[in-house]
Amino acid sequence: MQHLLLLFFSIFFWTGATDKLQDETPWPDELNTAKGASYLNESEREVIFELNKVRSDPKRYSKEYLEDLYTAYKGKVFAYPGQESTLTKEGNGALMECIQVLRNTAPVPILNPAEGLAKASKLLVNDQQFGGIGHITRKGLTPQDRMEKYGEWNICSGEDITYGNFEARQIVISLLIDDGVPDRGHRNNILNPKSRYVGVSFGKHPSYRAMCVIDYAGDFKTK
Repeated sequence: MQHLLLLFFSIFFWTGATDKLQDETPWPDELNTAKGASYLNESEREVIFELNKVRSDPKRYSKEYLEDLYTAYKGKVFAYPGQESTLTKEGNGALMECIQVLRNTAPVPILNPAEGLAKASKLLVNDQQFGGIGHITRKGLTPQDRMEKYGEWNICSGEDITYGNFEARQIVISLLIDDGVPDRGHRNNILNPKSRYVGVSFGKHPSYRAMCVIDYAGDFKTK
């Protein structure tokens, strides 16, 4: 499933098997589970930190980072602070629905980084550095194929991709709002209580300038 929103779109794959805001209280350091993962760059570690923030306290994440974004919409045009405007499909209705969901969502376990999942996501980033979109590589590798190339997953697996986003919080917020995606599959991946491991790869894209791939698994053993 693919949804194009001018400079941004995101897609997800699932199988059952504002920066201007200042935090009143710092988020717990234990949420930064990837801080020692030397195989990830700073942006990739920050994405995992953001994912763990929202998983550990969805209500707080909504209050601190989403609620003030209501004024960033002018009709269906959304201007994320510091970024170029994008044309959305739903306008601020998707944001308000997301806020309501996060207010009523219980915390779920935080994610730990897995090097094999990071390699699986990196494989797709490298595959698309000269063009293309979607979860399948030019050689036909699915997300599960890529995960199994670098390890063994169990319980569940999923993949989110964003194109055109450059900052960790922007990436996660875009996936949470999930504009134009009726089943909110990206948000469901982020909040899936069965997931325990994650891999992230951030890179350049010839058409959208940037892309970020996030792979999730309920259990994962890196080869």
